[in-house]
Amino acid sequence: MCMHPKTTRGGLVTEVIQYIAGAIVLLFGFIMIVGAIASEETKLTVTTDLVLFLLLGILPALLGGWLLFTARKNSKLRRVDALENLVLQIASRYGGNLTAAELAMNSKLSITQANEVLERFAKQNVAYLKISNNGTYVYQFEGIVSQQDKDQAESLNSLIYKE
Repeated sequence: MCMHPKTTRGGLVTEVIQYIAGAIVLLFGFIMIVGAIASEETKLTVTTDLVLFLLLGILPALLGGWLLFTARKNSKLRRVDALENLVLQIASRYGGNLTAAELAMNSKLSITQANEVLERFAKQNVAYLKISNNGTYVYQFEGIVSQQDKDQAESLNSLIYKE
């Protein structure tokens, strides 16, 4: 559950710039490739044509594709981080114990999506599954405790050395 450095708000601007630049460079490369293939006249040598085809067609197309791929990957990371943050905020409101229904009511997630998200937290050992008396799954988030529990916490020193 860490924030990726490129997934903050400043990362959104970078992501949009990458999308735009990637699309432009990919389009330029594609146009150059189509132009080279459609061209019937070759006044240059075969080696020169090949070098120009690689430099002005293939390389820009590859660079544009890479920029688009990177922007998409960063977009997904940003959305995952935002969802994780939202779930932790909602879990905090419920004292660290959260059900899928509570998550769905307090977010735009469906009950199925809420179940999937909470299961991912459980698989990462961030939340632990408990079952209530009526059979409802309750996810207890480690590290989210009430203010009263924080105030009553004992120091490690006193626990270890019984001071």
